Order: sequence, then structure tokens, then C-alpha cells
Amino acid sequence: MNKLKTILIRNQIIFPGEVIGFSSADSNIIKAQLDAYENDEELFILRYKADNEEERKDSAYTETNGVIAKVESVKNKDNGVIEVVVRALRRGKLISLNNYAENEYEAEVEEYIQSDEGFDRMLNSLQLTMRGYSDVNERFKKHILNELLAIDNLPELLDRLRLALNLDYEKKKIINAAKTPVEESMLLMEIMSEAIDRKEIAEKIKSEVDKDISKNQRDYILREHLKVIQNEMAKNSGYETVSDEYEEKLKNLALADEYKEKIKKDIFRLNTAGGNGAEGNVIRTYLDTVFEMPFGVYSEDFNDIIRAKKILDEDHYGLEKVKDRILEYLSVRILNPTGNSPILCLVGPPGTGKTSIAKSVAKALGRKYVRISLGGVGDEAEIRGHRRTYVGAMPGRIVEAIKHAKVANPLLLLDEIDKSSRDYKGDVSAALLEVLDGEQNKTFRDRYLEIPLDLSKVLFIATANTLDTIPRPLLDRMDIIEISSYTENEKYHIAKSYLVPKEVEANGMKDKGIHFSDKAIKKIIHNYTREAGVRNLSRRIGDICRKCARESLEGKKSFKITEKNIGKYLGKEKVRHDEVEKEPQVGMVTGLAWTSVGGDTLSIEVNIMPGKGVLTLTGNMGDVMKESAGISKSLVRSMAKEYDIEDGFFERNDIHLHIPEGAVPKDGPSAGVTMTTAIISAITGKRVRADVAMTGEITLRGKVLPIGGLKEKLLAAKLAGVKTVCVPKENEVDVSELSAEITEGLEIVYVKDIKEVLKVALTD
Repeated sequence: MNKLKTILIRNQIIFPGEVIGFSSADSNIIKAQLDAYENDEELFILRYKADNEEERKDSAYTETNGVIAKVESVKNKDNGVIEVVVRALRRGKLISLNNYAENEYEAEVEEYIQSDEGFDRMLNSLQLTMRGYSDVNERFKKHILNELLAIDNLPELLDRLRLALNLDYEKKKIINAAKTPVEESMLLMEIMSEAIDRKEIAEKIKSEVDKDISKNQRDYILREHLKVIQNEMAKNSGYETVSDEYEEKLKNLALADEYKEKIKKDIFRLNTAGGNGAEGNVIRTYLDTVFEMPFGVYSEDFNDIIRAKKILDEDHYGLEKVKDRILEYLSVRILNPTGNSPILCLVGPPGTGKTSIAKSVAKALGRKYVRISLGGVGDEAEIRGHRRTYVGAMPGRIVEAIKHAKVANPLLLLDEIDKSSRDYKGDVSAALLEVLDGEQNKTFRDRYLEIPLDLSKVLFIATANTLDTIPRPLLDRMDIIEISSYTENEKYHIAKSYLVPKEVEANGMKDKGIHFSDKAIKKIIHNYTREAGVRNLSRRIGDICRKCARESLEGKKSFKITEKNIGKYLGKEKVRHDEVEKEPQVGMVTGLAWTSVGGDTLSIEVNIMPGKGVLTLTGNMGDVMKESAGISKSLVRSMAKEYDIEDGFFERNDIHLHIPEGAVPKDGPSAGVTMTTAIISAITGKRVRADVAMTGEITLRGKVLPIGGLKEKLLAAKLAGVKTVCVPKENEVDVSELSAEITEGLEIVYVKDIKEVLKVALTD
């Protein structure tokens, strides 16, 4: 550590190898420099941290790093000015700064290089970066690179490289703040890498610009060639120009004269635009779209109701009500072909065959089938098209579908209509109102096409998983056909007659001797799938067929899939069916719920504990179910005297209502009856029959309201071993429409009031 006289400077950073000059007519101002020259001493040059504000003469306002320098010469000019030349020798670090006289400082300085750890590795990295930098800096490559590569001492290389890179003031400040040569090396490599990246980007941009220029020239030449080729082809077809061909097509187009005149104007504009510029391409695309539309082109329907019934029965098992409704519709179409087509909406859980029913209807009628998926569509222009003034304008999906069908009366499937969305670009559901309204869709006007399109002959069939998200005006324009969950027996017949043959053929096992036993199919249904439809059932059968396909290539000749060896192909059983409690319990009631994969049982538990009258709800309930819990508590309070609940009970006790499986979200208006029964059981200590399940919403007066999804709920109750089910009285008509397979073995009690439920469920 050395004590050196110190010079403070502003707006300048000095590195070893650089020379700095000082001059003044007053020798006191440059006294430190003169004394150092006289005594052959070294100086320490340090920079103020701030360049513009008035700093205190304190080390806190100076940089930590400076340079140790030597005065090389002192000259006295004729005008009395003294010039001092100082050369920076090596870098140093400030330890402390002492102001021992006015404008005179002395600093304790230690050497910048304390250790040579990491020097060798950093030297190699610097050399690699310098080589890369030389590729983008020709001056550096020619005059400096080889000299720098010859240096094998890191500090010496850094001294030379700093000067060679010609750093600006801001970069010098960053380099000067480095604490070690290794850190300084990394900063210098970063500066060189940045220059390399900038050069590469600039070259890439130049290359792209050159490519665009050459592409435009090439496109112009090709367009001119194309123009000549098109005219020659038109001449070969008997036309002088392409516009003549369009005019000939226009004569055969089944359109009103006013719209033909409009198209004529576009053909004239195509001639004046030259046909090959930007405007010409837009007009040509529009005209091609118009002439591809099947105006007045209709396919002939098969007016054979017996054939239609046969096709529906061949393609789908069960679904008798759905088939009857479709056959009724087809009968009306046969008797009154000029009438408006109703819009059918098939509503049901995933995998129940909604899309395949639409295909079967198209097959039965002999119509072209086209499908539009509305899931996630949020742009109104997807339905009505874009205006032609926009860049990249195109017709809407309705027009595209009819153009693809090549007839004006296809069967058009609007898939997932409940999942269309609304955003700042418009409301898809509102755009569909015109499409699906029989009074309006005779003159549906697409913004791109700008020609009325008659959609009254199109048979629209929509599909949805739920009606809750479909706006009421749109729902009002559709005829709803509900497709409920399949029973296990129905799934068995579907698998045996449709899914197994389909998957066997799809997986190349048709002639390989594969056979599924009846019990194996039933076990797959019961223990490996839980769903309303048959989609996962088809996948599990496909899993087995794929494993058998591999075994067949390994030499196995025949495959018998039985109840015993099913685990070999599908592993452990995936589905656990809830079973009701064996003995009556206090405060525990079995409810029934509808889910997207069918029905399920829902245990509701209630505990009473001393407190302040707080109702605690747990089990991931939605807002509707929380409201039901609040209504249930109020109803029980209103019935307190009738069930011998002492005064003040609700002020002195807390009620905790819980639905197990808290990670699963639960919501819906059908748990009020179950919650009320559980609360009364917990308060009175009366047990709830273990073999009873219930469903229904409750009012503040105790009236039981009707619910939906009854078929799925009764199936779930049957699987869980329930013997008695309490169902709202208003749902009696729904139960009467169910097959005996569902209701067999269940005692169904119809209830209008909560007291009737409690009479059935509670036991002394």
C-alpha cells in the first residue's frame, strides 16, 4: 500500500498507456504535478463521481478506481503558462483520501491486481471474442488483432485492448468501475459481442431489403408473364381476355339483374386496373369467390322415411326420442318441401353422439354435410365476413361452408354453439341470429360477398353441451333436442355393436382372431370409464387393440379379452364408485349431482359446535350452492319449534357444512333439500337413513323445486346402492319418460315440501 499525492479530475477517465496534459499560469494549481516531477515521484489520478454538480472534497464523491501515473515533462511557455505532461502507468484502488491543504490531496492506494486467479481461462475467452470482433471491424483485424493475440499476460492485454477499442466516455465509466481484471475482461467481451450482434443484424436487414427489391422485380416480371399466359389461355378457351371469361360466366349465374350489374362493374374495374396490380388481385379474388358460389344449385333429397329410419338405427343404438324427433322433422320436409327448415339443437354431455347424429341425418337425406366449429370464435366477422375495404378480407364461415359444399342446401352443422364468445370485435351469438332466423335468413347478406344468400333451404343443426351459456334470443330460434347420458346397458350394446368393430378395424386387427367377451366389455364400462357418453370407452377398447397389435407382430395368433385378463391390457381399475354408508348417520346425507360426465353422488356433512351462530361452508362450493346453504339455515330456524330446537340455539352454536373432495368445484341449484336435511339431523340428533338419496332445490317456505339431469342422477344413485330417492313432485313427468332399466330397483318418492323429505329420510 502506497501514499501518493492525488489529482482529482472531472469529465475524463484515464487508463494505463494514455497521456493527459495539465497547464496553468499559477504554479500553485499544479503544485502536486511539479513536486512529483521535481522529486521523481508517482501521482494518483482519480475522477469525481459526478461531472456537473459541485462535489465535496471527500472520497465518497470520487471513484474507487484510478491510475498511478508519472510526470514525463514540464515546459514553461513564453506567455508564462506552465505545461505538464503525465502518462498513466497502471491502475490502482483508492483506500482513503486526505485533504491536507487547499486543493492538495494525498491518498492511500493499493495495486489493482491482487491475484492472477482465472487469468488463463479469461485470456483464452478474450482471444476468441477478439477474433469474432475482427470479423466485423476491418481496422481492428488489419492493424491490431495479431499484436493483441501475441500478448500472453492478461493485465497487459487489457491495457492494450482498452485503447484499441476506442471506447466512448459512458463505456469507459463502466470499465473503470470493474473491481478485478477478470471482471474487466467480461465487460470488454460484452462490448465486443454487442458490436458483433449489431453488425449481424445490420447485414441481415440489408440482405432482407435486397431480397425484397429483387423479389418485387421478379414478381413484376412474373405478373407480366402471367398476364400474357392468362390471355393466351383465354383465347384457347374462345375468349379474348380473362374478363371475357368472367362475363360469360356471369350470363349463367342465377342472380337478379341488379346484382349482375354490380358484378359487371367489378369486371370493368378489373380491366381498368390491369388485372395484375394490388387492386386487380383483390377484384379477381372477389370475382372468383362469387362465381364459385352455388347460386340456385340444389341437391335432391331422398324422400324415403323408411330408409332414413334404417340409417339412424344402423348408426346409433338407443336414442329413441332423438330419432323420433328427427324422423318427424324429415316427414314434414317430405310433405312440405317449401316450408322453412327448423333449426335443431342437440344438447347433451360430451361423447353422446351429437355430431355423428348430424352426419347420419345428412346421409339419410342425401345432403352434403359441412361442419363449422364455433368453439372459441369471438369475432363477428367470422360469421358475417369482412368488408372488402380491409386488407386480407375474406367471406364468413357460412359462405365458405356453402361454397365448399357446392350446393345451396347442405346440412350445416354449427358445432359447440354454446362455446362461442364475445369480445371487442363483436358478438358471434348476435351475428348468428340472422343466420338461424327462418324469416331473415332468406336474404342473408355477407359483408364480403355483398350479394343476398338464401339460407332458408339449408338444414342447420347445432350442438351444445349445455344451454346455460347460449343467449336467450338465440335459444328461442332453435328447436332443442336433449341427448342424455347412456346407461351401462346402452353403453354395452354400443360397444358390442359399434365401438369394438370400429376399433378392431382401425388398429389392423380385423383378421387377427381378437374377441371381446361380454363380461370384459361390461368391466371396461364399469371399472375403467366414468362418463356420460362413450368417447373414453372407445379409447380404452382402442388401447387393448393396440397392445394386441404389437403382440400379433411378436407371434401371438389369437386374442381373447376376458374379465380376468383385462387388467393385463388396461392396468389397475381406474374408476371408484362411491357407495352409501351401511348404517344411518347423524348429519350426513347423500345428495345427487349432475356433472359433465354424467351423474354422481354427493355426501353432505354437518357438524354443530359451541360458538356465535356462524355458518361455515367448505368443499369448494360455487355461489349458487352457497346461497342454497344460507336458505337452508334460515328455513331450519323458521322450523325450530316444530322440531323442538331450543330458543337461542342458533346464537350459541356454529354450524359447519362440508362437502368432501374439496379440490373438486361444486355448484348448481339442486342441493337445498340435502343441506336442509343434514342441518336438521345434526341439530336434532336424528339419524338419516343410509339407503336414501335426494335431490331438489328449496325455498324459504320449504317448497321443493324441480331440477334437471334426473336420468343421470338416478343412474348415479343406482350405482351407489341407494334404494330410495326423493325427487321433486314436479319431476314426476320426467321419471315417467325414463326406461324401466333406470328406475328398476329404486323406490322413487315424490315430494312437494321439505317435511315430506324429512319424514322419509329421518329415523328415530
